[in-house]
Amino acid sequence: MITPQLAATFLADETRDCLIPMAPDRFRYKYNRDARHDFVFFGHQPVRAYKMSNRWKFVESDVRTAGRAIVALAWDPDDLVDPRPGGADRQGGSRHEPTGWRAQIQSWIDTAARAAHHETGCSCGVVWERGYEKSWGLRCGLTADALREQSAQHTIACVRPIASLVWTDDTWLIPQTLAFILDRRDETDEKLSHTPTPCTVCGIGVTDTGRRAATSSGWKVLCPTCAQATLLNYRQQLDGQTYAKVRESGPQAEDYLCALCEPPRPAAVWDHCHDHGLIRGPLCGSCNTMEGHGKDFLTLKGSTAHLMRCAHCRARRTLPTNHRLAALRRHLHLERGTQGCDWPLHMCVTLVDAGSGVDCTVTCPGQQRSRSTGFHLTAGEVDRIQAQVAEEGISDLFQHGSGERQNTGIMPMSADMTGPPE
Repeated sequence: MITPQLAATFLADETRDCLIPMAPDRFRYKYNRDARHDFVFFGHQPVRAYKMSNRWKFVESDVRTAGRAIVALAWDPDDLVDPRPGGADRQGGSRHEPTGWRAQIQSWIDTAARAAHHETGCSCGVVWERGYEKSWGLRCGLTADALREQSAQHTIACVRPIASLVWTDDTWLIPQTLAFILDRRDETDEKLSHTPTPCTVCGIGVTDTGRRAATSSGWKVLCPTCAQATLLNYRQQLDGQTYAKVRESGPQAEDYLCALCEPPRPAAVWDHCHDHGLIRGPLCGSCNTMEGHGKDFLTLKGSTAHLMRCAHCRARRTLPTNHRLAALRRHLHLERGTQGCDWPLHMCVTLVDAGSGVDCTVTCPGQQRSRSTGFHLTAGEVDRIQAQVAEEGISDLFQHGSGERQNTGIMPMSADMTGPPE
């Protein structure tokens, strides 16, 4: 077995004289608890990754075979094809939503056009908000050279496509070899993603990546039945204990079910309050990532109650710092946003610190800019909204804490308890 660094070196050696724009140095397993499979792509070639002692490694022969497969492809930079969904017949393709590598390239083009729009002060009338009409063209002062300069180093499966794009009258064209590589990569990735992985206990095929729990030797896969039968329900056994202590000598989070998922998935980490360092409970990788980002965690069912599992936050009746703005966004989105809008909170609600309060704008997709809601909240109003969300979390924690998985084992506190527990 070889390390990712050595694998990249071997790939660079195998493709040393290859004219196809490849980036061997980008070859690595991107650690993601919600990863859909254990393969890394070098172009259209999947290479299996193996986890050993908390380190991802590869088989040298697999790596070299992938490099040689790329070298064996014909390369003619002048043999071009239209990358737009539906080809040239789409007349720009903006109304036919691209997927896979086409969506990624279009995103890079739009990002460069957005930057050019602000730099040149373009007056074309394009509103760069979620839901704007995408384009494969050059607009807002963007030039072909500027796109290449800004995005030439971007990669998809170790392929650098932007440098090889050719601009025509109304769209970009891409060398046919790159289109072949990226199409094959997307097809294989989709196939691998839907290939069932045997449950570690019963052997039944599992396709839900949320059933995968990270371990030092790879992924432990459990179907819903085996997860319920073999993993523990968390009942606040570690209430009041610090993350540092539990991490050093406490139980493993992977022995428990996620405290939020329904149906429950295997947990991966001990979630803890970053303000006070106290354990809140076990979470799967997906829920933990959302909690860490803070932006949209509060859209999950039971999330505010989960945050209030920190004894210090309950005693102070306040939300942890990294969720206070999210609580304000959620409140404003529900109160002033478009009914039924399920877009991410941070994309619909903009908050700007105004010193004595917060300037707020609520603009849901499809809502005309002229109808967006702009207003100011005083510091007192902000505090009241955040306190209300905290109270709702505490109430939910105790009102719905009698179930087997949600039983907190904690007695409610009186409203006059404002200091931390002894």
